Amino acid sequence: MSNTPKPRQGRQRVREKRSLLPFYLMLGLVGIVGLTFVFIQALQTPVAPPSASIPIRPVINAAIGQTSEGYWYKGDPNAPIKVIEFADFECPGCRQLEVDLANANFDAEYIETGKVQWIYREFPLRSIHKSAQYTAEVSRCAGDQGVYWPVHMALYDSQLQWTNLDNPNPLILDAAVKAGANLDKLEDCMDAETHTAAINASYDSAKSLGLDQTPTVFINDDRINFVGDFYTDLKLAIDAKLGVTP
Repeated sequence: MSNTPKPRQGRQRVREKRSLLPFYLMLGLVGIVGLTFVFIQALQTPVAPPSASIPIRPVINAAIGQTSEGYWYKGDPNAPIKVIEFADFECPGCRQLEVDLANANFDAEYIETGKVQWIYREFPLRSIHKSAQYTAEVSRCAGDQGVYWPVHMALYDSQLQWTNLDNPNPLILDAAVKAGANLDKLEDCMDAETHTAAINASYDSAKSLGLDQTPTVFINDDRINFVGDFYTDLKLAIDAKLGVTP
């Protein structure tokens, strides 16, 4: 008996396997093309900027104004505790300070009760924050319109949205307008450099004190060494000045 049928069956199986090879190659090629398309689409899809996580704060129910040196404050000028903050609107740590105090409702606890007067002193770190000077001047220009503190808070609230942009100014101005400032007046004020000298003087004043970072906070002339979250450290220091035991 001859065994010739077996080789024919083997050759047939080989032919069948070979005939499927183009199918598998095509299937792989389609998969690669599909993955490439998804990857390209992902790169081209604009990523929405992160939103601010600072809670909406009510209108300050306390005295507001400017010191004799021109620095904006909130709280009773005769309050037993004076907190002086040297800060930069583009500073991440300064924004975190705002977050911590807002979440703890600091203003209602200390400022609106007459315990604390909070004074904000601009210290724009221009060498590392390209919008520091611009935002400081925007806030002062907003103050000329009677909306300093709303715009102050809006600049921090929107910081994550504009801080890394090539041209952040439109978003900065938009945040100020949404907080109540008039755009035409803002632009006129900025074009005239109305507050440039004042911001420069504030910066020079901070440097003359030996400061090199933000936020730097003093409570009745004593500098605070932050070791935990901003609110807890401030609360402990303020309560100690007030004679309140933990």
